[in-house]
Amino acid sequence: MLKNIIIICLLIFASCNKQDIHSKEQDELLLQQNLAKILEIANSVPCTNPTDWKYIALGQKACGGPKSYIAYSVAIDTAAFIKMVMDYNRADGTFNVKYGVNSDCAYAIPPQEIICRDGKAQLLYKDTHY
Repeated sequence: MLKNIIIICLLIFASCNKQDIHSKEQDELLLQQNLAKILEIANSVPCTNPTDWKYIALGQKACGGPKSYIAYSVAIDTAAFIKMVMDYNRADGTFNVKYGVNSDCAYAIPPQEIICRDGKAQLLYKDTHY
């Protein structure tokens, strides 16, 4: 009987480990898919007037703070877009903690301005020349 209990415990433990073996790759793929959706929505509207655009922090560095910023048009469903970005940021932060990801801890400075160039929104940062 004790032998059966040990075997059952080992089988349960082994099945848990099998799920964890692929979880990092699956989590990373999910993050990449969500980022692709975010970029697709952000780039879905041509930029003709920079005052119709805003920006939001994107991603989560392992040390805290955003990885970068992304521009989005106010013509999209901004509430849904912001929620999608915030969900992505939380998932990115969770991924960093779960897998012990390291980052450079450099502060990502928010952009100073948004301009339209060739129909695309561009974020300008301090000391950016165009």
